[in-house]
Amino acid sequence: CESDEQAIQVQGVSGNFCSPKCSGSSCPSDVPDGVTATPQCALRSPTGDSFCALLCTPSTWRGNGANGECGTGTCQAIQGVGLCTYAAADGKADVAIKFLLPPSVPALPAVKVETNTKHYGDPAGGCESDEQAIQVQGVSGNFCSPKCS
Repeated sequence: CESDEQAIQVQGVSGNFCSPKCSGSSCPSDVPDGVTATPQCALRSPTGDSFCALLCTPSTWRGNGANGECGTGTCQAIQGVGLCTYAAADGKADVAIKFLLPPSVPALPAVKVETNTKHYGDPAGGCESDEQAIQVQGVSGNFCSPKCS
Protein backbone atom coordinates (compact mmCIF):
# COMPACT_ATOMS: atom_id res chain seq x y z
CA CYS A 1 0.00 0.00 0.00
CA GLU A 2 1.02 3.62 -0.42
CA SER A 3 2.34 5.49 2.64
CA ASP A 4 -1.07 7.13 3.25
CA GLU A 5 -3.04 3.86 2.91
CA GLN A 6 -3.93 0.82 4.98
CA ALA A 7 -4.80 -2.70 3.83
CA ILE A 8 -8.53 -3.00 4.39
CA GLN A 9 -10.79 -6.03 4.58
CA VAL A 10 -14.52 -5.35 4.73
CA GLN A 11 -16.65 -7.70 6.83
CA GLY A 12 -18.71 -9.95 4.57
CA VAL A 13 -16.53 -9.37 1.49
CA SER A 14 -13.69 -11.60 0.28
CA GLY A 15 -10.35 -10.05 -0.63
CA ASN A 16 -8.89 -6.75 0.47
CA PHE A 17 -7.61 -3.45 -0.92
CA CYS A 18 -5.42 -0.51 -0.03
CA SER A 19 -7.37 2.50 1.20
CA PRO A 20 -6.51 6.01 2.39
CA LYS A 21 -8.51 7.81 5.05
CA CYS A 22 -11.07 10.26 3.69
CA SER A 23 -10.09 13.90 3.62
CA GLY A 24 -13.39 15.43 4.66
CA SER A 25 -15.66 13.66 2.20
CA SER A 26 -13.14 13.48 -0.64
CA CYS A 27 -10.69 10.79 -1.73
CA PRO A 28 -7.50 10.77 -3.80
CA SER A 29 -8.26 10.21 -7.49
CA ASP A 30 -5.15 8.20 -8.44
CA VAL A 31 -6.38 4.64 -9.05
CA PRO A 32 -4.61 1.52 -10.35
CA ASP A 33 -4.15 1.13 -14.11
CA GLY A 34 -7.30 -0.21 -15.79
CA VAL A 35 -9.63 0.94 -12.98
CA THR A 36 -12.47 3.29 -13.96
CA ALA A 37 -14.39 3.11 -10.67
CA THR A 38 -14.50 6.43 -8.82
CA PRO A 39 -13.08 6.53 -5.27
CA GLN A 40 -15.72 7.48 -2.68
CA CYS A 41 -15.67 8.03 1.06
CA ALA A 42 -17.74 4.92 1.78
CA LEU A 43 -16.29 3.03 4.75
CA ARG A 44 -16.26 3.64 8.47
CA SER A 45 -14.08 1.75 10.94
CA PRO A 46 -15.30 0.62 14.36
CA THR A 47 -13.33 3.59 15.81
CA GLY A 48 -15.15 6.08 13.55
CA ASP A 49 -12.39 6.71 10.99
CA SER A 50 -13.66 7.10 7.42
CA PHE A 51 -11.89 5.41 4.50
CA CYS A 52 -12.14 5.60 0.72
CA ALA A 53 -13.24 2.70 -1.49
CA LEU A 54 -13.79 2.03 -5.16
CA LEU A 55 -17.52 1.44 -5.63
CA CYS A 56 -18.61 -0.67 -8.58
CA THR A 57 -21.69 -2.28 -10.11
CA PRO A 58 -21.75 -6.05 -9.39
CA SER A 59 -22.45 -8.28 -12.39
CA THR A 60 -23.13 -11.98 -12.82
CA TRP A 61 -21.43 -11.80 -16.23
CA ARG A 62 -18.23 -9.95 -15.33
CA GLY A 63 -16.30 -10.50 -12.11
CA ASN A 64 -14.63 -7.10 -12.28
CA GLY A 65 -17.89 -5.09 -12.41
CA ALA A 66 -20.65 -4.56 -14.96
CA ASN A 67 -18.39 -2.25 -17.00
CA GLY A 68 -15.03 -3.74 -15.99
CA GLU A 69 -14.58 -0.80 -13.62
CA CYS A 70 -12.42 -2.76 -11.14
CA GLY A 71 -9.68 -3.50 -13.70
CA THR A 72 -7.83 -6.59 -12.44
CA GLY A 73 -9.84 -6.55 -9.19
CA THR A 74 -13.16 -8.17 -8.35
CA CYS A 75 -16.44 -6.32 -7.80
CA GLN A 76 -17.83 -7.78 -4.54
CA ALA A 77 -21.52 -7.17 -3.79
CA ILE A 78 -22.47 -5.93 -0.32
CA GLN A 79 -25.55 -4.06 0.91
CA GLY A 80 -26.81 -3.32 -2.60
CA VAL A 81 -23.54 -1.90 -3.97
CA GLY A 82 -20.18 -3.31 -4.99
CA LEU A 83 -16.62 -2.80 -3.75
CA CYS A 84 -13.52 -3.39 -5.86
CA THR A 85 -11.26 -5.85 -4.00
CA TYR A 86 -8.17 -7.91 -4.75
CA ALA A 87 -7.28 -11.46 -3.68
CA ALA A 88 -5.68 -11.28 -0.24
CA ALA A 89 -2.09 -12.59 -0.33
CA ASP A 90 -2.10 -13.78 3.28
CA GLY A 91 -5.79 -13.41 4.15
CA LYS A 92 -5.04 -10.61 6.60
CA ALA A 93 -5.47 -6.87 6.52
CA ASP A 94 -4.52 -4.05 8.87
CA VAL A 95 -8.13 -3.09 9.59
CA ALA A 96 -11.49 -4.89 9.41
CA ILE A 97 -14.13 -2.36 8.43
CA LYS A 98 -17.89 -2.30 8.73
CA PHE A 99 -19.26 -1.05 5.43
CA LEU A 100 -21.43 2.07 5.44
CA LEU A 101 -23.09 3.65 2.42
CA PRO A 102 -21.45 6.78 1.07
CA PRO A 103 -22.77 9.99 2.63
CA SER A 104 -23.66 11.25 -0.87
CA VAL A 105 -26.31 8.54 -1.26
CA PRO A 106 -29.66 10.07 -0.31
CA ALA A 107 -32.12 8.00 1.68
CA LEU A 108 -35.67 7.89 0.45
CA PRO A 109 -38.40 8.74 2.98
CA ALA A 110 -39.68 5.81 5.00
CA VAL A 111 -43.19 4.61 4.33
CA LYS A 112 -45.14 2.26 6.58
CA VAL A 113 -47.65 0.03 4.82
CA GLU A 114 -48.85 -3.21 6.34
CA THR A 115 -48.18 -5.32 3.21
CA ASN A 116 -44.41 -5.69 3.96
CA THR A 117 -44.04 -7.88 7.02
CA LYS A 118 -40.28 -8.50 6.86
CA HIS A 119 -37.12 -6.39 6.66
CA TYR A 120 -35.29 -5.62 3.38
CA GLY A 121 -38.47 -5.62 1.31
CA ASP A 122 -39.62 -3.64 -1.69
CA PRO A 123 -40.42 -0.03 -0.71
CA ALA A 124 -43.45 -0.20 -3.01
CA GLY A 125 -45.03 -2.41 -0.35
CA GLY A 126 -43.88 -0.09 2.45
CA CYS A 127 -40.91 -0.30 4.80
CA GLU A 128 -40.93 -1.43 8.42
CA SER A 129 -41.06 1.34 11.05
CA ASP A 130 -37.29 1.03 11.72
CA GLU A 131 -36.31 1.11 8.03
CA GLN A 132 -35.85 3.65 5.28
CA ALA A 133 -36.23 3.18 1.54
CA ILE A 134 -32.69 3.36 0.16
CA GLN A 135 -31.50 4.02 -3.38
CA VAL A 136 -27.78 3.54 -4.04
CA GLN A 137 -26.12 5.86 -6.54
CA GLY A 138 -25.19 3.95 -9.69
CA VAL A 139 -27.45 0.97 -8.88
CA SER A 140 -30.95 0.65 -10.30
CA GLY A 141 -33.86 0.04 -7.94
CA ASN A 142 -34.24 0.57 -4.22
CA PHE A 143 -34.86 -1.45 -1.06
CA CYS A 144 -35.90 -1.08 2.57
CA SER A 145 -33.04 -1.07 5.06
CA PRO A 146 -32.77 -0.62 8.85
CA LYS A 147 -29.92 1.36 10.44
CA CYS A 148 -27.00 -0.71 11.68
CA SER A 149 -26.89 -1.07 15.45
